[in-house]
Amino acid sequence: MSATPANREAAWAAANRLREDGRIEAATAAVASLCESAPPDRTIALAALGFLKECGAYDRALPIARSTHLQWPADARFAAYAGELALALGEFEEAAAALRAAIDLDPAQGPSWLRLAHCKRYTQSDDPDLQRFRQGWASATLDTLTRTCVGFALGKALDDLGDAAQAARVLTEANAAARESSTWRIRDWQDAVEARLRTAPLPALEADDHFAPIFVVGLPRSGTTLVATALGRHAEVRDRGELDWIPALHALLHEQGRLHDRRALVAITAVIRAQMRRDDAPARFYLDKNPLNFRHLDFIAACFPNAKIVYCRRGARDTALSIWMQHFAHADLGFAYDFRTIATVQNDCAALMTHWRSRLTLATIEVDYEDFVAHPARQKQRLAAFLGLPDVAESGDAEKKPQVVTTASVWQVRQPVYAHAVERWRRYAPYLPELTTLFAP
Repeated sequence: MSATPANREAAWAAANRLREDGRIEAATAAVASLCESAPPDRTIALAALGFLKECGAYDRALPIARSTHLQWPADARFAAYAGELALALGEFEEAAAALRAAIDLDPAQGPSWLRLAHCKRYTQSDDPDLQRFRQGWASATLDTLTRTCVGFALGKALDDLGDAAQAARVLTEANAAARESSTWRIRDWQDAVEARLRTAPLPALEADDHFAPIFVVGLPRSGTTLVATALGRHAEVRDRGELDWIPALHALLHEQGRLHDRRALVAITAVIRAQMRRDDAPARFYLDKNPLNFRHLDFIAACFPNAKIVYCRRGARDTALSIWMQHFAHADLGFAYDFRTIATVQNDCAALMTHWRSRLTLATIEVDYEDFVAHPARQKQRLAAFLGLPDVAESGDAEKKPQVVTTASVWQVRQPVYAHAVERWRRYAPYLPELTTLFAP
C-alpha cells in the first residue's frame, strides 16, 4: 500500500476494526507493516507504538521502538517506549539503558524512573542508579507527580538493599503525595461493594464447550502474576494479561440497567470471548489476570459458567506492605497509598469471595503465596490437576511468544522462585506500626 495520507487513514481504520473484532494478530501485523513501509514520521511511529502496546503486541512493538529510538535519539518518548517494551519482555539490560536515556533526555518521564527500578535487584549501595534516584528525590525542579514516581523507585531500591528504615521514610512521603493526586474514594468503593453484595442473581448463559476462560483473582501483590506466569508457560494456556473487559462491560450494562437482560449478556459475552480468544494459535484455556475481577464473579459466572477461578491469597501484613510499596497506574488501585484503605479493600475482598463461594458454582482453587514459593512444583501440580492439564510446566510449544509481564513483579517472575518476601513485614513493623494495628498476623 502506498504511503499516501488517504491510504494511511484507511489502514488505521481497518486495523481498528480488526481489533474490535478480536483479530489482534491481524490488526497488529497491519499496523506494524504500515509503520515499517511509511516514510519516517514521528506521529505515525508514536501512534503505532501506542496501538501495539494497547494490544499487548510487545514483540511487534519492540523492534519499532528500537529503530525509532536510534532514528530520533534526542526524543525521550522513543527511549521510554524502548525501555518499557524491553522490560516487559525480560530484556533487562537493554531496558535499563533505554530508560536511563529517557530520564536524561526528559527527567519528567515519571514512569521511566519506576521502570528503571524494576530492571534488577539492587545489591550495592553505590549503584549509579541508586545515586540517580537519590538525586531525583532531592531535586527541587521535578514536578510533584514525577517526584512521587522517583520516591517509589528509590524506596524499591532501598528495600532491595535491606534498608527498611530509610525505605519506610521515603515511601511514607511518596504515598502521601500519591494520595493527594488519586481520584480513588473509599465511599465510592464501599458503595460498590455493598451493591455487589445486594445484587440479585444474574441469568446464567449456556457454557461454550469450545471456550474455557481462567480468571486469576485476589488482591494485588498476592501472587497473581506469579501464578499467571506459571500457567501461561503451558502450551495449552494463553495468558492475555490484565484485561479490562470484565469491569468495563459490567459497568456498561449496570449503567444501562441491563445486567439481568439475557440478550445483553449474550452480546457482551461474545465480545469478551472474542477479545480473549483472538486470532493467534488456539489453546484450551485463555487467561485474564486482572486481580480486581473478584468484584464481578457473579458476572463471570453468568457469562462463562465453565470458567475456572484461581484465587490468590497471601499473609495480610505482607500483602498490605507490598501494595503500599508500589505506585500503580490504574485509578482502581488508588487505595494502595494508605494502610487504612488497603485494610478496607482487603476485608471487602475476603467478604466478596465468601459471598460468591456461597452463591456460585464456579470451579475455584485457592493458591497461597507462601505455599507457592515454598513448594512451587507441588502447587503447579495442584493447578494442573484443577485444570485437567498433564502438567503446568515449561511450554513445549517452540512457536509460543515470549511472555509479557507489565506488573511490578516483572523481574521477580523471571527468576527462580524464592521466598525472601515472606514475612518481610517484620523488618518494617518498627517503622510502620499500622502493619500490626490494622492487619492480622
